[in-house]
Amino acid sequence: MTPPRDAYGGGVASIRIVRDGVMAGESSSVNVGLQALEDPAACVWFQVDPRELPALATALGLHHHAVEDAMKTSPGATEMGQRSKLDRYPGYVFLYLYRTSLDDKGSLNLAEISVFASARWVIAVDRVGTFAHRELVERWNEHPELLKHGSPALLYAILDLVVDSHLDTVDSLGDAVDRMEDVLFDGNTDQDDDPRDLQRLGFATRKALVRLRRVAQPMRELVGGLMRAEEDDPTPISTGMLPYYQDVYDHVLRVNDSIEGLRDLLTTIYETRLAMADHTLNTVMKKLTGWAAIIAVPTAVTGFYGQNVPYPGFLRPAGFWASTAIWVGMSVGLYIAFRRRRWL
Repeated sequence: MTPPRDAYGGGVASIRIVRDGVMAGESSSVNVGLQALEDPAACVWFQVDPRELPALATALGLHHHAVEDAMKTSPGATEMGQRSKLDRYPGYVFLYLYRTSLDDKGSLNLAEISVFASARWVIAVDRVGTFAHRELVERWNEHPELLKHGSPALLYAILDLVVDSHLDTVDSLGDAVDRMEDVLFDGNTDQDDDPRDLQRLGFATRKALVRLRRVAQPMRELVGGLMRAEEDDPTPISTGMLPYYQDVYDHVLRVNDSIEGLRDLLTTIYETRLAMADHTLNTVMKKLTGWAAIIAVPTAVTGFYGQNVPYPGFLRPAGFWASTAIWVGMSVGLYIAFRRRRWL
């Protein structure tokens, strides 16, 4: 059996063998992992390339529908293919997960992870080489006592890694929303900032939040489904592992609550921006109207005295001073009246 290519920057497929609650060995050969499964006391972790999955699926009897789902690819790094989900099959479960991150432009990047888990083995399929194996090893090393629980401990590390990426993403989106709020109310932005850049940031944040919601919302049902004990459960979670899954579930709730809060806040910011724009427009229109009324007074008075028929004060200095006093007095009166009403 040909091992897959190096997708993780350190070797080929990553195979780890847990025996009697202790990490007993590792290999880059899938055959070594399959041979280890002959020992009833062994639990094996497979992290493989999609090209290796069909042969592994044949050896372990994985359902072809689950294998097809595991090998499907998304239209792009920022596009969601399948929905995050948990499917149960006889003897194992299939999970479809997404790790998330934000790029420099505020777009949401997705990394698909397909996971098969039974009571004695866990298979993680990484399509694009972004599933951080080193981070998983760090989690296992932090809590080596959990390995005695077998595959639920290995599966917990994956879920914790995925949900932590959701937390980091929603925190970054929260920072972006805070910046938009500061710019909206305080004008707290650099002079070099282009208003169009802030508009793009707002649009990218809304778009990323919608996509993150589609990814994170099913995680509540997914993690909850793993925690619910069912008859002949292929991945039974022991009492010792339950607090760790509960912690992941709490993080999932926090992500979903944060997403809903940010959605409401973005809607409020958008509505407030429209209200402020309307208020500014009304203020400008009132000022323009006030000045137009003031300017109309001397125009009307001088137009009246410019008529070609005699009028009181015609061809006399008194007529000039009378007209001047009239339009100055009326203009000043209108200015004072508008100022009292805060139109000017």
